[in-house]
Amino acid sequence: MNNPARRARENAISFEVKKDGLQQRQSGDWVLRLTVQAVDMDQRITTAGMGTRFMCVLVEVNDDETPRDHNAEDRDKWRALGPARQSGIRCKDPVFWAFLREQGMHNVLWDVIDETSAADAVRTICNVLSRSDLDKAGFADARILWFDVDQKFQAWKLHENA
Repeated sequence: MNNPARRARENAISFEVKKDGLQQRQSGDWVLRLTVQAVDMDQRITTAGMGTRFMCVLVEVNDDETPRDHNAEDRDKWRALGPARQSGIRCKDPVFWAFLREQGMHNVLWDVIDETSAADAVRTICNVLSRSDLDKAGFADARILWFDVDQKFQAWKLHENA
């Protein structure tokens, strides 16, 4: 079968580059300057005429040559914050307020209009007097409830942006 994806894979030019410069023009377009080692330069690029268009895919690599996983790094940073700080961040987010108003939790649509009402909703949902309780020993059930709220919020955001 001769489909565009297969043709792209068969004709791909793969080489390592290093970011050497970045500039934004008055038009809003960007100029990205990359350095390619001489041994990696492909003749198809050097012989192509000026203005030749290429499809480009870049993957950042770690020192051990493995692809860098930004999503996993972001998840790890989020987890390291702990549930009390996570809930504090979420309660400042108007998108989180919309989620609580539109989707609710535990069959309740929350009348969330600001950070204070979002914090009230989170405390009620998690059955705590203070969001700081989410980080304390003895509040495992509250943490589970918080993680459920946050997971549902993230799923809702993905669905809304789809």
